[in-house]
Amino acid sequence: MELQGLRQAASQGTISLPPPRDSEKLEDIPVLRSCLALARGISDFREAFATSVFPATIGKLMTIVEAKEQLYSKEEPFTLKEYFYSTIVPNPSELSMVRMESYVNACLELYPNSNLSYISTKTIVEIANFFIQDKISWRSSDDPLHEKPFFPEEEIMFGSKLKKQMNNWEVYAREIRDMDPYVHLILIVLYFVALSPLNKHNERTSQILYQIGLLRKGIDSPFPCIQLGKAKNTTAHFGIEERLYGLRTRQWTPYLKYSLNNLSRAFNYSLELLKAIERLYEQSKIYLQEIGLGTHVAFLPAIFECPACRTGEFSSKTGTRRQVASHILNDLTRADILERVEDGRDKIFFHKRLIEALENREYSFQTFRREIDPFIPLYQKGTPGRTKKEPA
Repeated sequence: MELQGLRQAASQGTISLPPPRDSEKLEDIPVLRSCLALARGISDFREAFATSVFPATIGKLMTIVEAKEQLYSKEEPFTLKEYFYSTIVPNPSELSMVRMESYVNACLELYPNSNLSYISTKTIVEIANFFIQDKISWRSSDDPLHEKPFFPEEEIMFGSKLKKQMNNWEVYAREIRDMDPYVHLILIVLYFVALSPLNKHNERTSQILYQIGLLRKGIDSPFPCIQLGKAKNTTAHFGIEERLYGLRTRQWTPYLKYSLNNLSRAFNYSLELLKAIERLYEQSKIYLQEIGLGTHVAFLPAIFECPACRTGEFSSKTGTRRQVASHILNDLTRADILERVEDGRDKIFFHKRLIEALENREYSFQTFRREIDPFIPLYQKGTPGRTKKEPA
């Protein structure tokens, strides 16, 4: 059956929806082994995240990487350097940057601010409201006037047929099942994709549902920062037709094994990225101490939190005077940690190795130069500004 036919069958209720209410065909050995591998990956990631140096900052950086993996396309390519620049110099005309920021905000804000203990129709509306510029609405309704974009605090309105489908989906998402919780999460997302209740961006919404669902399954991290996009892109694509065929025929094993392996791979990638960020932080500390800038170590968390900044933002973030902040940023530029870019009268400072690590699919970065000779700091701890003249 073609994709359009499968979706039409799903919307008409002729496909077996919702998924099975018991563990039918879900307890075979390949699926159970995949669940065990996933549990091990989650355990390793949870432990590493709990002991990370600054988990909130690392979680946000990982979320940004995941957002780019999900939104990047050849038709609308962009770099993380461009994204970090857009966070301090917003440009609403760059739709790719607006979508990127919306995706990041949806991931960072939706889960902690939600009062719901389970995924629901309201969760879909909350996600869609982060993408106002895309004018997401319900796929169909009995009243064409109801096909309009979502807005905050708006009453959920859709036709009776779609309402019944979404009610069934919400019941399935809420009820406790006699199956592995991660299998249940996969089936919730599969069920959502089969219904395709939105007029656009069902796939994007399903990825955010994955992130929220993982957190509600007990992933101890403050942000949904799992690298699902990279895991999905590194395997053969399991098409929508195959997923809906499994939904219709209840032949679950191939798709469940594929999805569980993807999740396991995503946690491995997440652990690699987390360790790469921490490795860069530790090497930066050692390097600054070796070249006589040990006093600047205290400012490293700020440049990891803001990989692109101007003097004013850095001064506010660190609580230093603007002149002192300027000296620190210029010191770090001379030490080849930051890259300074002239932007009219402004100077933008980029954390070059951090951006390189986040951008690189291997999470690698250039090694540090072991010496800078001569290096006379522009800023000394306890003084308001320059204390020594640089050599001519």
